[in-house]
Amino acid sequence: MPALALSLGLGLAGLPARAAAPIEIMVEDAASPMSNPDGSGYANEVVLAAFAAVDTPVKLTVVPYARCKKYVMSGAVAACLSMSDAPELAGKVRLSGLPLFYAYPRFFYHASRPVAAKSLAELKPGLRVGIVNGYEYPAEVRQLTQRGIHLLEARSEETNLKKLAVGHIDLVVSMMDEFKNDDALIARAGVQQVVFGFASTPQGSYIGFSSLHPQGEQARQLFNRGFAAIVLNGTRAALERKWRSPKPLS
Repeated sequence: MPALALSLGLGLAGLPARAAAPIEIMVEDAASPMSNPDGSGYANEVVLAAFAAVDTPVKLTVVPYARCKKYVMSGAVAACLSMSDAPELAGKVRLSGLPLFYAYPRFFYHASRPVAAKSLAELKPGLRVGIVNGYEYPAEVRQLTQRGIHLLEARSEETNLKKLAVGHIDLVVSMMDEFKNDDALIARAGVQQVVFGFASTPQGSYIGFSSLHPQGEQARQLFNRGFAAIVLNGTRAALERKWRSPKPLS
């Protein structure tokens, strides 16, 4: 009888078995349209759909990215998105098998203070470049500090664009994608006369799973299975159509 009771979802005392607690996943609060302040967004919805495809309940917690990264690296939460490969993640975070999307570093300057450079190699020592606190950037961006270029952190890309407008920094590097266009980002920041300068090497953006959290590795395997399922059944393609920018990157 106990075995029969459990197969029917009943506990040994004949009471309904307690449902498994959802896996907590932290998501960024300032990465529209991937992860919006209200918890919506392309990346968030892809992750929810992938776990739903393998019948796994998850809970999204919206936080600043620096906290998301800190908590997944320390094992306080099972997963964080969106993350890219970086040296500090080694031994602490494992990325999903495939990226959620690709991010393209795009550099902007203010029209009143043009920066005469068409590539990273042409940037001069002493320049101040705005980046986002905690973000992972391609190695060629991180290595700018070795050439005397200052990487100055702020809470979001919109904050960096505002700092650019008032002259506190010389350049902003924004991690763009096929769902986010330049005009939309600049409009959200509420600034004008921001000019695109050049782009650098793209990188994959993933969901990262904690190697220290007890649910981290299991969650990673479940996500990989679920992601494969939503690619095959067309769910991911439907989400791409829903969130794709009407004016893609050029």
